[in-house]
Amino acid sequence: MSRENVERLRVGFDSFLAGSTEWGADLLDPEVVWDATNTMVFDLSRVYHGPEGVREFWRSWLQAWETVEFEYELVEAGDRVVALIDQHMRGRSTGIDVPLGKYAQLYTFRDGLIVHWKLYESQAEALQAAGVSIPS
Repeated sequence: MSRENVERLRVGFDSFLAGSTEWGADLLDPEVVWDATNTMVFDLSRVYHGPEGVREFWRSWLQAWETVEFEYELVEAGDRVVALIDQHMRGRSTGIDVPLGKYAQLYTFRDGLIVHWKLYESQAEALQAAGVSIPS
């Protein structure tokens, strides 16, 4: 199932990049946990529960940005997928480009749905947590 998880997540990422407002919603388990405690935005840095909690985080995060663009690589790790991301945004009110840089997200799947999702400021740390070596 791991290859299928990677491909399903890729569809969600590509849907986001194409401007869809419902990207990835069909991937979330009803009991999903989104651990955003490592986010750089302190008022959003906490654990969110359920699909509505995930939507709450993303509504709050995205309202500040006119554009959010990124390149990504998905790394298969059994029932987990590591998303290696290099992101930049443009502020909605300022128009200033902000290079967020490289970070990672680790997704844990069960029966094809995301049950746990964790943000890592370090790509190497996320890969280590998933038990995979750093891709070259």
